[in-house]
Amino acid sequence: MQSELFAELEGKIEGLIEEVELLRLEISELRQTKAALEDGQSQTEDQLKRMLGKFDRLQDSADL
Repeated sequence: MQSELFAELEGKIEGLIEEVELLRLEISELRQTKAALEDGQSQTEDQLKRMLGKFDRLQDSADL
């Protein structure tokens, strides 16, 4: 009886360990995805700022 309980407990613990490992992998992948998205957002913002700067220069030259 005790042996069966220990085997069942061991099986559940192993299942939980596997689940934790999978969740850690998923978290790692999500962090990488987040970093890539943040990098893309930063690049987009930089491009928009450059374009807005060009418009500002055009307006400044038109005001002369």
